[in-house]
Amino acid sequence: MSRAELMGYDDLKRLYFAERPRDVDGLANSSAFYHSRKLLRQVFGRFDFGLPDNWPKDYFLENLFKGGELCILDTELGVIPLKCGHSGLNVYEEPTRCIIANPILGNLEPEIGTECVLLRINYDYSGIMPIVERYAGLLAMCDSSLAVTLMNAKVSFIGLVSSNNQAKTMKRMYDKISMGEPAVFVNGDTVNQDKFFFNNVKQNFVGEEIMRVKRMITNDFLTEIGLNNANLDKRERLNSEEVQANDEEIRNNVQHWLDNINEGFKEANAMFGLNLSVKVRRYDSELSESNRLSTAMEE
Repeated sequence: MSRAELMGYDDLKRLYFAERPRDVDGLANSSAFYHSRKLLRQVFGRFDFGLPDNWPKDYFLENLFKGGELCILDTELGVIPLKCGHSGLNVYEEPTRCIIANPILGNLEPEIGTECVLLRINYDYSGIMPIVERYAGLLAMCDSSLAVTLMNAKVSFIGLVSSNNQAKTMKRMYDKISMGEPAVFVNGDTVNQDKFFFNNVKQNFVGEEIMRVKRMITNDFLTEIGLNNANLDKRERLNSEEVQANDEEIRNNVQHWLDNINEGFKEANAMFGLNLSVKVRRYDSELSESNRLSTAMEE
């Protein structure tokens, strides 16, 4: 078999684009995919949607947040949301039609504003994957660094011997010590001739620092999606400017998404007689943190 036939897709891509080193890939790896799905679930859980019972919630959330837009229109199956693209420009350079390619309903191009509503989360009709992939890549690199430091922590003993017989003797000695024998006896000349090194693995172990960095990255992502977090390092006393700056940053980042969704829901409710709604979900821990911040500001 040729070299190309033995290589996977990622290896072929790296070979074609001359990517080096081959093992450094911040996004196209299993750890990044894991964190991407985990971060997406946190975004989905941030909002509490009021949707019709016949609307699949997973389909709605995935296509709205990942794709950035959904088309709400009346079909032979009723008023439903469908994955879409868009085309055309009006005088304000906004799209005029939705483009839908559905395996059941076929190809549709309804006019926005008269036949359908184009629901979006960002002003430019983009999704949130650039944010999610950025933090997923950073967390994946932390995982890689943690794996390396854990592997290095396993190397704690090195023995230099002068012959195979001495190596076998020292291996047997180490086996007995590992098995917990209270007394181990070897030839004194063997010990004197050989050299042994006990590596200081604790000195090179940075696992705790990596975990701290992961928490910082996660906290930054939580701020992006409007969740109170530990970015203020849980200091006992905070001045009012620090508290207000963190609180404002949290509210502003999620408010843009909420405003755009509410605007689309308002149009869809008026056009199709629906009762769509959305609000930011508040968690008990978040409410407790808000109370703590309010108390800090009063002090």
